[in-house]
Amino acid sequence: MSTNNLVSLAAAVRQALATPQSLVASSPEEQKARLDLIDLVPELNATLIGDVEHLRELAWSAIHVLPVAAINRWGLAKLVPLDKDISYLELAKETGVSESVLRRTLRHAMTGRLFCERDGKVAHSPTSRLLVENENLAAFVDLHTESTLKSIAHTMDALQKWPNSSNPKETGYSIAIGKPGETSLYEDLAKDPIRTVNFGRAMQFFSSGEGYGVETLVDGYPWAKLGNGTVVDVGGANGFASAAISRAFPNLKFIVQDIRMVEDTKVDYPGTNIEWMVHDYFTPQPVVGADVYLYRFVFHNVYDEKAIDTLRAAVPALKPGAKILINDEILPEPGKVRWRDERAIRALDAIMLACMSGRERVESDWEALFKKADERYKFLGATPVPGSRLWLIEAEWTG
Repeated sequence: MSTNNLVSLAAAVRQALATPQSLVASSPEEQKARLDLIDLVPELNATLIGDVEHLRELAWSAIHVLPVAAINRWGLAKLVPLDKDISYLELAKETGVSESVLRRTLRHAMTGRLFCERDGKVAHSPTSRLLVENENLAAFVDLHTESTLKSIAHTMDALQKWPNSSNPKETGYSIAIGKPGETSLYEDLAKDPIRTVNFGRAMQFFSSGEGYGVETLVDGYPWAKLGNGTVVDVGGANGFASAAISRAFPNLKFIVQDIRMVEDTKVDYPGTNIEWMVHDYFTPQPVVGADVYLYRFVFHNVYDEKAIDTLRAAVPALKPGAKILINDEILPEPGKVRWRDERAIRALDAIMLACMSGRERVESDWEALFKKADERYKFLGATPVPGSRLWLIEAEWTG
């Protein structure tokens, strides 16, 4: 790239950032350009800094999560007023953390757009305000800084200790909590009602993110054809997916099942037709004769043997023509989808490995799971949903 190109490119980017309203996509063409830019910016950064610096940044990228974890653990977002600034000394008194450590930590966070400094005092940035204003986002940050981060830190130890394991108890997570090989993430969550509720909120936030919004599930499947049918939302957490579908198709009846069901998990969704049920999806399905058994973000939590057990557990409840509908990721071939989309699903695959010994799958893996579970499952295929990173994977029970 010539000097003139660098100068003109820098000027164009600087001008665009000075008028952020000009970066809002309001047409399909602009949305495509937006997604192109999201993919191109990291590539441009890597090209400009060179391979050595790029590898250096990859190696220490986890360091930048430390201030996020500190903000979460110390509750700093709620201690900083939304409408004014606060001194480091006042924050130190509130948290019991030294003023020096607080200043260093928050100034590190500020390089990631979290908080800002005005006249030597701390104030909220638009990004950090979200940790106060969006409880689902706050729960998501808590989950990943308190559970995922620790799991990842011990994943190499787990792989060395149990190199061929697919046991959800033999993970980086179990090592991180000091119970190697003794307990799984979900077993640990089930012991704590507060963490259970926060997990549901975190999953709801995740499902509102770009490419994961539940609206694509609402629009992407022919729910109207079910008439007054029944849908069982297996492993449905706090029922947000069922609620979204129910609002669009009020004739449908929904039963939300989860092993971690506690009273605080049951969200009141006005205008919906939802029942709640405690159920472990590895055990026989108690709801007999439903039209659709929906598994959204369930199967990537478990290894193949347990996934097969889950499909077999549904069999006693299935009537001929009943559908198993899985809303989950499908691993793409390298370089076949947008960089950001592939980066996201590869990251999820790593999280499943670190926390649960689970994994994401390619399309042929899904067909094989149904075939191994029971020959009476007829695999109907896997369909990409426009605007979503999640596919609709469907099989019919032939009886």
